[in-house]
Amino acid sequence: MSRHSRSEREHNRISRRNFVKVGGAALAGVAALAGSAVPAAAGTTPSMFPTPPRQDAHIQSYRTLGRTGWRVSDVGMGSVPLRESSVVRYAYDKGVNYFDTAEGYGNGAAERAIGEAMQHMDREKIFIASKCRIRDDDNAETIVDRVRGSLERLQTDYVDAYGIHLASTTEALSHPGYHAAMDQLKAEGRVRFTGVSYHGPGRPDQASMADVLCAAAEDGRFDIMLLVYNFLNHEEGDRIIAACKANNVGTTAMKTAPGVLRWQPVDRDNLTEQQQQYIERMTGRGQSREAALERLEARSKRQRDLYERTRPFVEQYGLLTEEQLRLGSIHWVLQNPDMHTACIAFTDFDLVDKVVPLSGTQLGAAESRMLEECRLALNDQYCRHGCAACGASCPHDVPVSTIMRYAYYYEGQGNEKYAMTLYAGLEGTDASACTDCAGDCAGACPHGIDILPNMLQVHDLLTLA
Repeated sequence: MSRHSRSEREHNRISRRNFVKVGGAALAGVAALAGSAVPAAAGTTPSMFPTPPRQDAHIQSYRTLGRTGWRVSDVGMGSVPLRESSVVRYAYDKGVNYFDTAEGYGNGAAERAIGEAMQHMDREKIFIASKCRIRDDDNAETIVDRVRGSLERLQTDYVDAYGIHLASTTEALSHPGYHAAMDQLKAEGRVRFTGVSYHGPGRPDQASMADVLCAAAEDGRFDIMLLVYNFLNHEEGDRIIAACKANNVGTTAMKTAPGVLRWQPVDRDNLTEQQQQYIERMTGRGQSREAALERLEARSKRQRDLYERTRPFVEQYGLLTEEQLRLGSIHWVLQNPDMHTACIAFTDFDLVDKVVPLSGTQLGAAESRMLEECRLALNDQYCRHGCAACGASCPHDVPVSTIMRYAYYYEGQGNEKYAMTLYAGLEGTDASACTDCAGDCAGACPHGIDILPNMLQVHDLLTLA
């Protein structure tokens, strides 16, 4: 039996199993536009992407990862939801040579999946970056032990980079145990480079993503970093990329696709379950049913207005789907030559076939216009990863952007269990506090997001799903 035949069967099996997960969309604080698909205008042919999905596509662009000197594929592979080693092999066969993982992704499951694929890949041709959250009481010995655990799961003698995962303060960058461990492991040939990642603050008293990662770029001891970067959330990322370029530090992107297009109408005589729960909560706080309904309808009207504003564009350029937004978002990231690789959470072969053809290609006029329309429409609907501007208004210290990030993991990456486990770990600061809150956060978002309904919706998603 040929290897090609086995690959085709694996492709079909995994694609069918994960179809719903890949087709599912990132909530990520977005409840915006398209209530239904809109067909292309008569006589037009949708042409959003440079090439259609292709099984024969291959990476076309490699970029130098800062001072590491490595030429990495512009499309890399993230692994938060990764469980299938065959997907790693498939991406590798397409030319993907950068794999980002972490000790905490699936409690080591992502590292194990990469390790299982290792025997089918040329180790010298791939770059593996792993990381772990460094605790205050960690010392060099405990960190060395954790790195050795990663090496065992990855089934490799060394990792190309090992980093501080979610370094939330500039002080964390100088953790003595981490740097002593890296010195020892480099001397042993177990680690080649160092790195750092950060999503941004969950609370207003924490440092911004730009403050931490720009400091890391200027520190001199970090060779690569992982940061949030997408067309709706790039201002801080642009600052970080500039600092990295000035200091010859490698850059890798996460959260490349910000959200979805979705519009939820309100039918007073046929409310959805979530809408009915919202009404019950509002009336339970003393608000009249009529006032609660009017607030729901006002929110739906704003979403409908956004949809109508983009409708002419949608009809002119074809079917606007959540998948097109995701692919267009990734394609936007690839246009910046100073972003060395975009780490895409590949969960099946189909997504690899759709993203890899974007490698080395230019953003077309149709995509550019689509993303600009989406930027205008989603600006007051998208909760930015790492933004904590609303935090000071909350009497319960609910970390809004952190919770929205967990919703992104759940719907955007299909990693339901991981998202729900993280949410359960908030221990008293989750959005359950919002059920009996007067809504002091109203108007607190600088981008105009209606926070309370989103929190109630996400709480239901992450606790009752």
